[in-house]
Amino acid sequence: MTRFWLVLFTTLFLLAPTGAEARKVALIIGNSDYANTSHLVNPANDIKLVAASARSAGFDDVTVAADLAVNEFQKAMRDFRAKAEGADVAMVYYAGHGIEAQGKNWLIPTDAQLKSDLDLPYEAINLDRLMESVSGAQIRMVILDSCRNNPFGRSWRSGTRAVQTGLAGVEADDVLVIFAAAPGQTAADGSGANSPFATSLAKRLPQPDLPVQLLGGAIRDDVLAATGGLQRPFVSASITGTPVYLVPRPGAANRAAMEELMWKGALADNSISAFKSYLAEFPAGKYAAQASDGVARLTRDPKAPAPAAITAAVRPAGPQYILSNIRVDCVKLTGRLGLGLPDQLFLRFNTGERFPEGKSEIFSIKKGESWVVDKAFSFDQPVSFQLREFDDIGGSDHIGTVDLGSEPGTFTRTLTGDASDYRVTYTLTVG
Repeated sequence: MTRFWLVLFTTLFLLAPTGAEARKVALIIGNSDYANTSHLVNPANDIKLVAASARSAGFDDVTVAADLAVNEFQKAMRDFRAKAEGADVAMVYYAGHGIEAQGKNWLIPTDAQLKSDLDLPYEAINLDRLMESVSGAQIRMVILDSCRNNPFGRSWRSGTRAVQTGLAGVEADDVLVIFAAAPGQTAADGSGANSPFATSLAKRLPQPDLPVQLLGGAIRDDVLAATGGLQRPFVSASITGTPVYLVPRPGAANRAAMEELMWKGALADNSISAFKSYLAEFPAGKYAAQASDGVARLTRDPKAPAPAAITAAVRPAGPQYILSNIRVDCVKLTGRLGLGLPDQLFLRFNTGERFPEGKSEIFSIKKGESWVVDKAFSFDQPVSFQLREFDDIGGSDHIGTVDLGSEPGTFTRTLTGDASDYRVTYTLTVG
């Protein structure tokens, strides 16, 4: 019994708040007061709102910087890179002028003159450098409220490759990048004190039980609604499919960790008292059946060893939901750009998983064709998935959502989003 209480006390010690908990760091930059181009009103307000939201979401080191000239911008990135090294989460938020030129994205310091696009490497900040500042963290987030009109391009020489609006999409490994607007679109400052994008980000960052992988989608929906569909944020995500929560559901993480450790302690002690203590704390816990079996076994024979099946039991006792035999039939297809081009399909689950994972593996489909998904998916709870297709500017459009529910069987659903018509057939097995 001594071993059991030792494990239990260790459990409580491990779950107590300490300085060694997950470390989250943030760099919040807002450029408003430009010396050589148009002044922006809201970034000064936006960085205050986002910084307060980040602190509410548990970021324990939040650096706020305003109106950075190029040298100050570079120093801020260099200093933050050192803070982000080894952090669990590192996030950079930038509000200010940002443009696409020479096939790259650039963030504009307040002292930039940019008389030519050839000045960009000397007077502007390449987005790649900003993303390097979070490279030492496990979860990396770069959030850009900067897709505004290019205020310098009118004076550039003829033939420049700069575009006049927005930023270009990026494909970055292990980084969540959220743009305030889709590639080629511009982001509005808004009519209030804060931009629609900053308002949504501040609302969503501290939202409990929202995986980081779904943060961009939630912001996208908010901004679309706030702007009447005129501004659509864009997400580039190539991060782990395992859900990551900035703010877990209140008490859920600690309670689950306590149950796991308490169960391991009961197994180690292999006593009636230990199993009953587990049942008293978690009467409907995922190991309740094994604990009851342990009590019954030891009541019959107090010296009986723990069976190997119980000793190794660390799996959830609940049912498993197996999704298989997915077939997607294209009944009607508008065709991208109105030219009858095929849709590029993929599945996105509300757990954060996407299939296929790589954009190069996306399935192309035309009217009358079918996509047979050659993979089964296993979950420990009922889930839903979206059928989505890549659009022509680097984002993706929602065709429809399938809620699996918990009843086994073979089902067919019709999805009619984005002016297309798809029939989805699948089998759900519960066991």
